[in-house]
Amino acid sequence: MEDQINDSTPSVLAVARQNLDILSTHGESDTLTYWDIVRSILDLFRTSLSAQDVLKALELGWEGLRMKNELSPETMPMKRLILARSATLCMARQGVRVTGLWEDAVQVVITHVRGGDPIFIKNVFTSNPLKQWILTVFSDADFCPNYNIRLDLLTIISTWEQFEANEGKSVLSGLMQLSVYLDADEHLVPNAGVPSLEVPWFDVMCKLSKGEHLNEIYKKALIQMETLSVGGEARWLNRVVELVSTRTEVAKKRLAVGWLRASDALLVLESSLVLLAIFVFSSRSIETFSCRGLLQVAAVALIKITTSIVDMIPSLRTYIYRCMKMVHTVDHILKVVITCPRLQSLVSTLRKDHGEELDRISQHTYRMGIPLQFLPEAIDDDTTINCPERFVDSLTFSVMEAPVLLKTSQVTVDEATLLYLLLQEPSLCPFTRTPLHHDDDSFSRLPDLQHEIQVWRASQSSPDTPTSPKTPQVESHQP
Repeated sequence: MEDQINDSTPSVLAVARQNLDILSTHGESDTLTYWDIVRSILDLFRTSLSAQDVLKALELGWEGLRMKNELSPETMPMKRLILARSATLCMARQGVRVTGLWEDAVQVVITHVRGGDPIFIKNVFTSNPLKQWILTVFSDADFCPNYNIRLDLLTIISTWEQFEANEGKSVLSGLMQLSVYLDADEHLVPNAGVPSLEVPWFDVMCKLSKGEHLNEIYKKALIQMETLSVGGEARWLNRVVELVSTRTEVAKKRLAVGWLRASDALLVLESSLVLLAIFVFSSRSIETFSCRGLLQVAAVALIKITTSIVDMIPSLRTYIYRCMKMVHTVDHILKVVITCPRLQSLVSTLRKDHGEELDRISQHTYRMGIPLQFLPEAIDDDTTINCPERFVDSLTFSVMEAPVLLKTSQVTVDEATLLYLLLQEPSLCPFTRTPLHHDDDSFSRLPDLQHEIQVWRASQSSPDTPTSPKTPQVESHQP
C-alpha cells in the first residue's frame, strides 16, 4: 500500500498549515477562507494516505472548522461529520486494517461522530463501501484487535435504518464477540460527562429483533441447550439478558446517590423492559428460554427488572404515567408467562426460588395502588424434607429432575444447574474451579438415579408439580 501513497500529500498539508496561520492573523478574504482549507483537506482524503497523514489532515480540517464555526456556527455539525466521513472513506478505499496509528485515526473519527445528530450521521455514513468496511472492522477481531474501537462503532451502525441479511449477520457476529467486553456499569447506563453506548446498543438490538436475523440464533441456542453442548449463541443470549437486567440495578444505585437524573433512569428502565419483552418473552424466543438453564436466566432477569422498577417508582413520581405504563407492561409479560404452556416450569421456578422477591414486589405494588394482577404467589418448597440426600442437587439443594455427575469433583447436580454453569464465561466447576467442557470428559448423565427420583416423586402422597431446580449462585467472572 505504501507505494500508492500520494507523493504530494506533505506539500498539501504544509500549505494548509501555512494558510491557517495566515487566516488566524489576517482573517478571511476574497481569495482565502477557512472553508477553502477544509475543502483542500476533503480533496486530499480522496487520495491514498498513510495513517500519519490522515491524522494530520483531520487535525488541520478540524482546526479550520473550529475557526469557521466562530463565523457561521449553524453549519458546523454537518461539516464536522462530512470531515469524519471523508477520512473514513479514505481508509475504507484502502482497506486498511485498524492497527497502530490507524487506531488513532479511527478514534479521532469516532470523536467527531459521537454526539452528532443521528439523522446527520445516517445521511453521511450510508454508502455501501463505507458500510462494508465499518462492518468488517466491527466483526473481525483480526482486522481490528481493539475492542473499544469496535464497540464505539455502534454509534454509527445504530443510525442505519435497517440491516440487510448480510449486514445483520456481520452485526450479530460482532456483538457476539464483543458481548464479553460490554459492561452494564461502564457502557449501558448514562454517566455524567462520559460518552455512553446505551442508546446505540439499544437501537441496534431493536433493529436486529425486527428482522429475521435472530431466528437462527434462537434455533442454535435451543439445540445447544437440549444437547448439553452450550455454544456461542446460547452464551450470547445469556449475556444479553444479564446485561439488560444488570443495567437496571446500576441505574437504581446511581439514582439513589444522585449520580443519575430521574429522566435518564426512567429511560434505562423502559428500554430494559422492551429488550426483555422482545428477547425473552416474544413468540420467537419463548421456546428457547423455556428450556433448562436459560429458563433460570429468564426468571432472574424478570425478578431483577421488576424489582428495580418497583423500587425506583417513588423517586420517579414526576413521571407517574410512564411508571404506571411500565407496571402494566410487566403485568402483560407475567400474563404471558402464566398462560403459556411452555413457561409453566418458569412459573414454578418463580414461585419456589424467588418467593421472597415475589412477596416484596406484591406488597410494594399494592401499597402504591398499582398491584400486579398476574404476579405468581410464592410457595414453600418442602419437597426436600423427606427426600433421600442423593436426590438433592449439591449446589441448589433442590430435588433434581435430570441428575448429572461432574467428573472432576464427583459431585451430582441437576442438568439445569449444569447448563447454567456452562452458560457462564468462563465455565467452571464450582467445587474444584476447574474448566467445564462440553463433552463426556466433564460430566455424564445418570439415568438410573433419574429413574429412582421419578419413582420417589410418584410415591409421595401429595406430590408437587416437578419444578426446575433453583438458579445456582455462582461468582460472576468479568473480563
